Amino acid sequence: MSEVATVVAHLALIWGALLLWLAIGAVIRRAALQRRFAGRGAVDPSALAGRRVLMTRPCAGAEAKLLDNLRSVAALDTRAVLRVVMTIDDPDDGARPIIEAVVAELRAAGVEAELAVLSPTGPNRKASMIAATLADADYEVLVNVDSNVDLRGFPLDALLAPLFDPEQHIGATWSPWSEQQTHAGVGPRASAAVLGASLTAFPLLCGLYGAGLVGKIFAARREAIEACEFGDLTHYLGEDLEMANRMLRAGWKIAPVPVLGRTRTGAPSFAAVVTRFGRWMLAARGQRPELIMTYPLFFFATPMVLTLATIGLTTRPRLALIGAALAVVARLLVALAAQYWSARPLGLGRALVEAVLGDLALGLAWIKAMTRREVVWRGHRLRVEPSGRLAAVEAPALGRHERG
Repeated sequence: MSEVATVVAHLALIWGALLLWLAIGAVIRRAALQRRFAGRGAVDPSALAGRRVLMTRPCAGAEAKLLDNLRSVAALDTRAVLRVVMTIDDPDDGARPIIEAVVAELRAAGVEAELAVLSPTGPNRKASMIAATLADADYEVLVNVDSNVDLRGFPLDALLAPLFDPEQHIGATWSPWSEQQTHAGVGPRASAAVLGASLTAFPLLCGLYGAGLVGKIFAARREAIEACEFGDLTHYLGEDLEMANRMLRAGWKIAPVPVLGRTRTGAPSFAAVVTRFGRWMLAARGQRPELIMTYPLFFFATPMVLTLATIGLTTRPRLALIGAALAVVARLLVALAAQYWSARPLGLGRALVEAVLGDLALGLAWIKAMTRREVVWRGHRLRVEPSGRLAAVEAPALGRHERG
């Protein structure tokens, strides 16, 4: 037993050191990304003037603050020629009257905007709406912005500019985002802990995840969209993961743009938060199986290192304590860095609480993703097959195409 405890103490030390190395590397790479972005200087207005940009805003249900989020398009300042299509896939969707009101307001303000009711073409209904919008659209660049994103103050041209850099071959750009918490409770706090105080916080992760793409706020050239056969992405839960893979295989680059997007959230229960992140991990399990095992190794590893260190105390207390200390320092560094890049309040006490809550939520979400293949998303039951393809457990009803 003492030999096992000795091995465990060494393992805790090695694991803790690895986590600290990863945390320091994440901070360094994120800072380097920011410096490169700042070094590009101001966006050249001539590069974007007259460019035809199609913005899709897929909607489903009358979400909290949906009216304000959709209205925020009017606050965008861009040199491009912008056309905005707000979509639903059910004529009776609760978002419809809100969209109709916003479209009227935007048109009165001189923004080309419309509502489109689009029939689902695959089990991923968001990807279906985007694909149907693209079918007969005239555009050079597609920009997708999810319905819970507030675009006030968002520098759209900074997201677009890299796509027209003649020295690069960038097919898509994406923006990290931070949730604006307006509700108290364990659920909202857990969501903030994962998305704003962990290694899964996109404002921090974008420094490490440059070759990936997060689909909440992204822009893509038409040629790159066509190269990835977007219509087929409706058969994947993580359409953004698959889109990134296909673009990279086609020779396109993907560039994260470190300008912060803002999303609004409601008041989810803790269970709903775990289910949400479990769905994200299930997409990784199906489409990037090599990625799913990195979650316990790196993303919520601290509790396991501390458990190993506790066992190792019996034979190698010094090694065990050093390993535990390294893991805790690494986790707090990640939490503080994620808070900073997410433009959230900084605080050591807050970082400690959110580290514990975030690791708990991520650990439970990982277990959920590894023990089941079905999810309920926007009221529809879906299954991720071992091949990574997505199937509707109950086939979606066919709707009708309508624009206005």
